[in-house]
Amino acid sequence: MKGKRGLHQFVVGATPGDAITDQAFVIRRWLQEAGFLSEIYAESIHPSLFGKVKPYRDYLPSRPGELVILHHSIGSDLVEYLLSQDVRFLIIYHNLTPPDFFQPFDPWLASQVQRGREQLHHLRLRTVLALGDSSFNESELRQAGYVHTGVLPIVLDPAQYDLESNPNLLTRYQGNGVKLLFVGRLAPNKRQEDLIKLLWYYRRIDPEARLFLVGSPWIPSYSEWLRELVEMLDLAESVTFAGHVSQRDLVTFYHLADIYVSMSEHEGFGKPLIESMYFGIPVLAYAAAGVPETMGGAGVLFRKKDYEALAELVDIIVKDETLRNRIVARERERVKEFLEPAVRRKWEQYLNFAMER
Repeated sequence: MKGKRGLHQFVVGATPGDAITDQAFVIRRWLQEAGFLSEIYAESIHPSLFGKVKPYRDYLPSRPGELVILHHSIGSDLVEYLLSQDVRFLIIYHNLTPPDFFQPFDPWLASQVQRGREQLHHLRLRTVLALGDSSFNESELRQAGYVHTGVLPIVLDPAQYDLESNPNLLTRYQGNGVKLLFVGRLAPNKRQEDLIKLLWYYRRIDPEARLFLVGSPWIPSYSEWLRELVEMLDLAESVTFAGHVSQRDLVTFYHLADIYVSMSEHEGFGKPLIESMYFGIPVLAYAAAGVPETMGGAGVLFRKKDYEALAELVDIIVKDETLRNRIVARERERVKEFLEPAVRRKWEQYLNFAMER
């Protein structure tokens, strides 16, 4: 191993199934295949990743001005630690959700997001290249004063998705009703309450319809409010709060779904949108922030949350076989741009640029 150059990555939280964590593992494999020594360091590490990810304070530069890769998405002590070291940055920017979304539910989290914005400015002078995972995110980097920028999309690794379904989940939820799916942590910007309202309207068309909400309860007060809304609308038997699930169970929920619906009002990228495309699920999404770019002309976008009209649109997309097939065919073309060969070529070009700086 002597003589190999180190190029290490830093993420705030390392969690199985998290889009940033998954991206970091793929990039580490690419780096190792290119001959680098490469570790992933994090501020918080899920127990299942102990040994695969190291605590960030274990890192010390091996030479002055060492290049490191920072996945930036929220304010953190990790960033402060790196700023105290003699390093230069290749930033992969996954977007900072506007703090106003969080303020009513979790003022501390809102302050951490604001801290992340301040750190983004502090990082600029020592950054050789900053990559957004969408043009939407790249535009924020440019607004923050970054000169050398680019776009590196989230990559889909088919090995993560070509899994057998969980038969117990299939047995529990298979039935005649249409199944709506949304994947993402329970957070105010993702507007799960609007999905619950949509289900209430759609059950006037299909009384057996149900909604799967897959994602960790990130903000307890918001999660509790969602459950109270479900009870108030008498939807307790029709809404599944799945929480954080294993990769196999995530794949199973995709197999169960008839349609993927997003009401999110702020997504820097939206990985579940392209996961749904990969599984051949028609996507209906609110056209906010980075979502239209991720969709790239695939799926169906809407710009007004008219629940009654959207319920009718859901029914048409699910039941009009010709329309559904046309939507899915376009999605299958779009998702090719996020598979490993296409994204890896872009990464190698960006890495060469950063190494020469």
